[in-house]
Amino acid sequence: MSAPVGRWLLIVTGAVVAASCIAAVAIMGGPDTQRELRLDQRRAHELQQIKREVREYWEANARLPRDLPALAAQPGVALSVADPETAQPYGYHPGEGARYRLCARFAADTGDERRRDAMRYGVEWNWRHPAGPHCFELDAAKPAD
Repeated sequence: MSAPVGRWLLIVTGAVVAASCIAAVAIMGGPDTQRELRLDQRRAHELQQIKREVREYWEANARLPRDLPALAAQPGVALSVADPETAQPYGYHPGEGARYRLCARFAADTGDERRRDAMRYGVEWNWRHPAGPHCFELDAAKPAD
């Protein structure tokens, strides 16, 4: 009698483990989804760093840098100015006065609840974005947030 009970216990345990794995993938996404999320987090983090450096440049020179390579070439500045996946440069468009745009192509929309919860850690919330190309309107003269 113990052999059939043991067999059923093993079957039930296996089913619970399999259901747990399926639920985890459904909630967190598979490896491709997790990779996209990490890349989007890195893009947002790199744009945050660029924003800080543009602000410092503005404070020191009372003008915006002409382009990101010029900004990255400043002494003591270490910036990633290209997408970590495609190696395409991030978009930077100086405007009037201290206003400028920073652009990147994102894999996912931060409005997706699962991604929003994951992005909350390590990325400032004002860097929300849709999937695809997106530009952030920024002002180097405004205090850092």
